[in-house]
Amino acid sequence: MIKLPRRNCFIQKSKNFGVQPPEDRDMELREHIAELRERVIKGVFPFIVILIAIYFKSDVIITYIWNDLFEGKSMVVYSPQEYIVTRILASAYFSLLLTYPWLIYQIYLFMKPGLYMHERRFLKLFLPFSYIMFIVGSIFSYYIILPKLYSTVVIEYFGAEPFLSIRKSLQNALKLTLYVGLAFQIPTVTIIAVKLRMISTKWLREKRLLIYFAVFILATNITFDITGLSQIVVLVAVILMYEIGILIGRMFEGEER
Repeated sequence: MIKLPRRNCFIQKSKNFGVQPPEDRDMELREHIAELRERVIKGVFPFIVILIAIYFKSDVIITYIWNDLFEGKSMVVYSPQEYIVTRILASAYFSLLLTYPWLIYQIYLFMKPGLYMHERRFLKLFLPFSYIMFIVGSIFSYYIILPKLYSTVVIEYFGAEPFLSIRKSLQNALKLTLYVGLAFQIPTVTIIAVKLRMISTKWLREKRLLIYFAVFILATNITFDITGLSQIVVLVAVILMYEIGILIGRMFEGEER
């Protein structure tokens, strides 16, 4: 039977500690899969329940967001199912906002048995901060980036009034808000990874250009913005947060020496 260390590949054991993590033990592959399955179910179930609950009020939410971002512009629906899909997407986004801490907590519980006590204390301190940065990034995107972006691109051209698809317009707005929110977490994730010795700031510096290129390609394929503005916004946010993460991560590496 295959045996795997409890830590999996998440964290490399430190040579500075002779004592194993208090709950560390070898586990069979099927035990790892069973535990992962349990965490996934416990994480996804509340997300789905809240998504369904929000769906019934999603028309109010969509109307509010539309009037906030596209004031004076009419909603246009190009297919019978478009509005339903938009309501589902909006519900999923706000369900993620509400259940995000619970999802992160499930990830922590999966890793917990293989963590030293000082690592657990560190994660308990920084994981809530990660959620705060996610919210800050989302708010920054919604109130600062999106109004500036749409005031530039959503204009009349040669007297022709733009007709905006409700699904494409809101989907792009919510995606951009989500991606900027995730980008704001990069410093926190970097600090955690460096502190737990999963990566080093030297590795991050060496791979930065490759990561920036991958982010731009990914943003190009998921935003569907032919103007390229959405991709640029996401890339700039990632670059800023990535470099901040490296600077802060070097401070934590210095503490380890």
